[in-house]
Amino acid sequence: MSDDQNDQITVPKTDNNREHKTIIQNKIKTGECILETHRGKSKVWDLFSKIIYANNDEVQLPKDTGYVCCTKCKTILTYSSSCGVSHLNRHKCQLNVNNERIDNFFAKRNKPNIPSTVTIEAVNCYIKLCSLDIRPFEAVDGEGFRQLCQFLFNTGARYGKIDAADLMPHPTTVSRNCLKMAESLRSELLAIILPYFNNGRCSATTDMWTDDFKQIGYTAITIHYINDEWQLKSNVVCVKQFEIDKKKTGENINKSLKQFFGDWAKTNGEEWLSKLIWVTDRGSNIIKALEKYTRINCSSHILHNILQETFSLTEQKSTENTDAGIQLQYLKPVDTLISASKSLVRYMKKSGDNNLLSKPLHQHVETRWYSKVIMLQSIRDMYEELIKLYGHNHTRLKYINVDLLIKLIDFLIPFKEASTKIEGEKYSTINLVVLYRCKLIKHLESIKHNTQIDETSKTLKILAARALNAMESKFKLHRNHEIALFLFPPYKSMKMMGESEKNRIIGNVKLELLKIQESQPVRNEVNQVHPEVQAPSTSSYNNMFSEWENDFTQPNAMSSYENELESYTHSTDTFQTNENILDWWKARNNILPTMAKLAIRILAIPATSAASERAFSAAGRVIEERRSCLKAETIDALLFLQDYQKEK
Repeated sequence: MSDDQNDQITVPKTDNNREHKTIIQNKIKTGECILETHRGKSKVWDLFSKIIYANNDEVQLPKDTGYVCCTKCKTILTYSSSCGVSHLNRHKCQLNVNNERIDNFFAKRNKPNIPSTVTIEAVNCYIKLCSLDIRPFEAVDGEGFRQLCQFLFNTGARYGKIDAADLMPHPTTVSRNCLKMAESLRSELLAIILPYFNNGRCSATTDMWTDDFKQIGYTAITIHYINDEWQLKSNVVCVKQFEIDKKKTGENINKSLKQFFGDWAKTNGEEWLSKLIWVTDRGSNIIKALEKYTRINCSSHILHNILQETFSLTEQKSTENTDAGIQLQYLKPVDTLISASKSLVRYMKKSGDNNLLSKPLHQHVETRWYSKVIMLQSIRDMYEELIKLYGHNHTRLKYINVDLLIKLIDFLIPFKEASTKIEGEKYSTINLVVLYRCKLIKHLESIKHNTQIDETSKTLKILAARALNAMESKFKLHRNHEIALFLFPPYKSMKMMGESEKNRIIGNVKLELLKIQESQPVRNEVNQVHPEVQAPSTSSYNNMFSEWENDFTQPNAMSSYENELESYTHSTDTFQTNENILDWWKARNNILPTMAKLAIRILAIPATSAASERAFSAAGRVIEERRSCLKAETIDALLFLQDYQKEK
């Protein structure tokens, strides 16, 4: 057979003189065939386009090819006007559209035409509920109350008019069943978490709290993980009362944690403590309790300690002639300003004059450092009204240095913003720790090297220097902070790090990837980087970190974990502003499988222990003065159910 004959490989024709689908696909690529919107009566044409020939002067072909193309999945199907569109309605994409239409139809509900008199009567009943039972007005807007009302309405519609008392259980019945429900749902949660725990994909936060009425201690434990759909999850698994007759030593805390996990998982509690990555504050007893396990300092707690040390003036007793003594002289106006601000807010609240302002002043809470910023901001915003109310020479205002007040707020705001961001619960936060640490250091350096020589600037320079020293001594990065930064695509080049630091971090990443690869079954296939993933980067994650963003263009292929690492390091994948890092890694789960397994483990670790602290905020609402006799297991059950059911 000649070469010319070899080149003439024919593709068989179909019936009805229709060209084969393969030929049509090639002609679409070359432009000989094009897609045309068909304006038919059937809804199916919202999803399909007809394929027609793009006629030219040399070849005159019939316009209709006898095919249509799905605009979603690009599947080509046969079509002729004589056969109809019933087979197109059976296409998978069209079935999904039909199901959505059915769901939307049944989801619609016609709002009943309720007379206004009935609406008014309902409002009056809500008022009675709030007044007779002394409940807050927000109670009628709670999801639990709404579900109860809906159940009662549905029951009445099904069984007719009934006496409400017939459905109202005794409080003891509610209490007992609360414990049963918590036990059942806690077992359900264990079944969900256990596979992730066994694969090393869980982390935990814990904290301790003492109630205001009986001074009883409680320990909260929150489990954090990323599920198989790449959704970040956190569940408060317990708020356990600490044994009253035991001291809160590290040894006793360790035993308490082991006991909970042993009772809950019906296994050795030691295994849970050792496999979880813990995030806690720097309390000596917590550190002692978890000293044998992987523990990371709560970054928000560290920021609190840094500012506490920065503004602590009483601990230093230096003579005026020493450098420390001179520094303290410049810092006295700060101490005076903060003391005067606290005194002003206390006076305003006690006298009732706070109600005369358009916005009330906020009081400083010693256990919440950022409340200091909020207090200063409220005074700054209301300063003109305070002057009108009291005059410039009022005793409460004469020690308020407005210039220092404004600059002190500017000094503290970046700390508050960093703390707020890394305490988030709906997104990964550990990848932000290194960035905000670098941003805060840069902020403090700019103040320290300010060339202005006025008294206020000198005071701020000293504060900045003290904060920098505290940052250096207290804000130590954990290896998981650094790995998380590398897994954050816009900053994987780690520009803020020196070469030796980069090499050390990459070495730690390789060790983790090797562990993951060795724990997985051997894969024979060789994955390849899809070309569409190599699009050039066109946007940054956030302008405030732009100086550290990537600036390289070389892509690479991958096979082993080392090639995956090389591919990720040199790829130019786009990471859109405000894009969710978990969505980014989910899209590359099949392309970079070993790297994705590392990401799903590391990015589940929270930057702070705020989740467990939030559990205590809820506990403060449960353990009130009139409910201080609630049993420990009831408190635990209520707080577990409140957290577990809030997303249901």
